[in-house]
Amino acid sequence: MRTFLSSFRRTPYQSFASIIILFFTLLLALFFFNLVSFFYGVLGYVETRPQVIAYFTVETPENKVLSVKKQIEDSGKTSSVTYVSKKQALKIYKGLNKDNPLLVEMVSADILPPSLEIYAKRPEYLGQIAEYLNKRPEIDEVNYQKDIVQKLLTITNIMRQVSIFIFSFLILITIIVLMTTTAFKIAVKKDEIELMQLLGASNWYIRKPFLIEGIAFGVIASSISYLIFFGVFFYIKPYLTHYLLGIPPLPFFSLGAYGLTVWPPSPTFVVANYIGIALFGGIIGLVGNYIATSKYIK
Repeated sequence: MRTFLSSFRRTPYQSFASIIILFFTLLLALFFFNLVSFFYGVLGYVETRPQVIAYFTVETPENKVLSVKKQIEDSGKTSSVTYVSKKQALKIYKGLNKDNPLLVEMVSADILPPSLEIYAKRPEYLGQIAEYLNKRPEIDEVNYQKDIVQKLLTITNIMRQVSIFIFSFLILITIIVLMTTTAFKIAVKKDEIELMQLLGASNWYIRKPFLIEGIAFGVIASSISYLIFFGVFFYIKPYLTHYLLGIPPLPFFSLGAYGLTVWPPSPTFVVANYIGIALFGGIIGLVGNYIATSKYIK
């Protein structure tokens, strides 16, 4: 720690530049990571809904409905297919209209169509399943929220690709800046390094303070970006809560059972963000200084 503070005092501008570039890189990393995680959570929620609902004509016999159900299951593209009979449809209808007895009395099971609620293994299969069902003569209507699913898929893919591009660019710029500032610090300590080499110090011993400094810069920048990001997030969270009213807890990928929810962000998820960004920042700082010391200390 004493060596780190001494180095910071001797080259404050270079050290500050390293922390600033790391800060902006890590702040954007936090932003895009949480945004992409949120969209994946929404997409996962949509996938838990009946993605395609096929309504048969009223006169379709049950054995015909079950035959279509088996054909869809045999395609290997569905995770589950639920058959809703006329009696079950009437029960659902009564539950939805329990406050209006007149509507309940006017409807019987005979006039309600049987249906299939279909869950696809992958969102890409939804269009194929819907197209197949629309060609069946015994099916009266296919309810497929194509626009919602497609928009979510498009947004999620775009965000992932944009994030990868921005991360790659920022990491490259960050490493270049770290190499430049570290090279300047090595030049400042040139006489001191040469003396240590004359005294028999190994290259690893000479490089170690620079590597520790890189990790420290990464952790410091990570902590600042983390505090600012979540400070702003929790400040605007009441507005987001009002805007996202009705959306249930969204798990972080499939880790909801471990208390990791993207929305609302669970304490575990918030802590995991810090651990992840601190490790990420420390690794970038270490890599940048490692490359610089490998090049200039021989």
